[in-house]
Amino acid sequence: MFQKKLQSYEDHILKLITEQHSREIIGCIQEKPKSAIQISEEIGVILSMIYRRLHKFEKYDLVKITFQITDEGKKSYYYQSKIDEINASYDKGNFQINLVLNQI
Repeated sequence: MFQKKLQSYEDHILKLITEQHSREIIGCIQEKPKSAIQISEEIGVILSMIYRRLHKFEKYDLVKITFQITDEGKKSYYYQSKIDEINASYDKGNFQINLVLNQI
């Protein structure tokens, strides 16, 4: 099986957004920020998987991260997708990704 080595930012984004759990997470946090625990419970995916995807989204600046200090003095992080729309096109072996970002 032939597998192309990813080179560009677009290739990495394309790989990330084609993963089912990534799309579920994006949909879950598109309207309002949620904690990783809330995301995990809402879409039924283990917490470690949620954190791995959120870190990838952060790496490509696709999530806004905020935090609140709890009554116990701990930071509680909340994630919101910056992605509003994803458009992909393919022409002669080349993919092009156009991300439309939220105004958050």
